[in-house]
Amino acid sequence: MKRLLAGGGVVLLAIFVQSGTAGHVSAEEGQKRVLVVYYSRTGYTHSVARKIAERFDADLERLIDTRKRTGPFAVAVAGKDAVAGNRTVLKPLQADPGEYSLILIGTPAWFGNVTPAVRTFVAEYDIAEKTAGLFGTTNLTGIEAALDQLAGLIAPEDSPEQAREYPRLPLRQKDLKEEILDGKIDAFYQEVMNSSQDNPLSSPTPTTQ
Repeated sequence: MKRLLAGGGVVLLAIFVQSGTAGHVSAEEGQKRVLVVYYSRTGYTHSVARKIAERFDADLERLIDTRKRTGPFAVAVAGKDAVAGNRTVLKPLQADPGEYSLILIGTPAWFGNVTPAVRTFVAEYDIAEKTAGLFGTTNLTGIEAALDQLAGLIAPEDSPEQAREYPRLPLRQKDLKEEILDGKIDAFYQEVMNSSQDNPLSSPTPTTQ
């Protein structure tokens, strides 16, 4: 059963809140502002997540997959799991996503698919009523497809068109050079801020186990 996120707000595969002052993300009283949730196997998505967290003044939550995902055999199995849409078992989170008004979600693209760790996160935490923004990395191809898939996993079943509204930051390896990446993150930040103007905070959502 999905665990419903407590507290009002809006989320970010990342999700966003209405800005009260230009360049800042507002939050309900007692609520933290921004959480960056991501999975990284090789470190590329981790590096991007850290930069995004700095730009948004956000907390970081790295998803830890309890299954081995390194080594030739494990990598092959990981790819098959991603293509098949399989979930995994995550280590307990350090942060409570329900305490945040904006969640940014990041994933590598494995054969054009969301990683099992990120798929599991969005399955276990119902963020459909929150605002979301997404970012991800790939070597050459497949990241747009992976982020589209992630958006579809987040969007409410009765409102699939909402998936098109989530801001996205797709990155290839050539985009990870500092002078290029900083500009793309700035553009993503502005897109999130603009998006948040049209997405007021949702009402509090109770937490269930």
